[in-house]
Amino acid sequence: MADTASASAATVRDGTRTGAVSGPAQRVERIHAKLHQRSEPNRVKPVLLATGILAWIVFALLAVLLPNNSNLPMSETGATDAANPFTFAAGLAIAVVWLAIWALSATSGRGGAWARHRASHGAAWLLGSAVWLLAWELTTAKTGLLQPPYYPSPQQIRNGLWIDRALLASSTGNSLLLLAVGFIVGLAAGLLTGVTIGWFQLANYWVHPVLILIGPIPAVAWVPIVFTVFPSAYSGAVFIIALSVWFPITVLTRAGILSVPRSYYDVAQTLGAKSWFLVLRISLPSALPSIFTGAFMALGASFASLVVAENFGVNSGLGWYLNFKKSWGDFPGLYGGLIVLAVICALLLTLLFWARNRVLRWEKELTRW
Repeated sequence: MADTASASAATVRDGTRTGAVSGPAQRVERIHAKLHQRSEPNRVKPVLLATGILAWIVFALLAVLLPNNSNLPMSETGATDAANPFTFAAGLAIAVVWLAIWALSATSGRGGAWARHRASHGAAWLLGSAVWLLAWELTTAKTGLLQPPYYPSPQQIRNGLWIDRALLASSTGNSLLLLAVGFIVGLAAGLLTGVTIGWFQLANYWVHPVLILIGPIPAVAWVPIVFTVFPSAYSGAVFIIALSVWFPITVLTRAGILSVPRSYYDVAQTLGAKSWFLVLRISLPSALPSIFTGAFMALGASFASLVVAENFGVNSGLGWYLNFKKSWGDFPGLYGGLIVLAVICALLLTLLFWARNRVLRWEKELTRW
């Protein structure tokens, strides 16, 4: 009995000692893993990447080899068959490009680092987009599960984009011009109003209540008034877009200026700074993070106002194109116009992010981007 008890005690002591040793060892391993992940954040996941590439190959083959639903109208079947070679080539091209990126990620240098970054961050999106297109293709062209013509296949939308390429190009150019004019006018007016009411107490007393009163009103609510006051539909459309940009820019510029620490002004005034220096060199640079936040909000609001404004008297533009296709029941063209609008909005947001990262690069180590 004594021998058994002593053996049990020794086992407990050994177990405790082993646990005491293994605990810190496991923590050290976790710390090393975290440090390795920080030093090499771009880690390629071969299984995920290979599955994504395979999914795109399956999509390309399925579009060509699997027959279309026999209950589809002849026009939809013809449009799908006509676009199948392009769909097949596009699916294989995407798979080949990602195979090349995967191979390049195993090399060193700037090209290898770029490829590792793309392969590690884009693998999930590669697989997700292929699965989504597969589901879209199966539920429309191949089975007809989604009722036509309200849910066209990817091939039909591609055909619509190709047929209307000239009209879409001119509409896109006119929309970008109208958007740029309205956005610049609204941005300038918003910065001027925000700085004025943020700096001068008297202006804040009189203008801020009016801003709170009329700012949240949707731009579409001003349409009946705008197109009776302004001399042309184009100037009215510019005003509607500028109004939707003016409100978020004004509110967040004012908030950014009011949030500047008072000590900044005290130090500058001690060194002899004048009022214009305080506004241009202290207030505005300190308020830039808030101004960029307002610009992001304003860009989304300007796109919504653009579509509304182009439905009233403007004879060209993406909003006009969407309304034109809707009136004729051309759903492939309607979805194609929506895709073009979404791509343009994404590109402009990406450009705005790039500008924010360049202008506010000093803030990158202070906040989570």
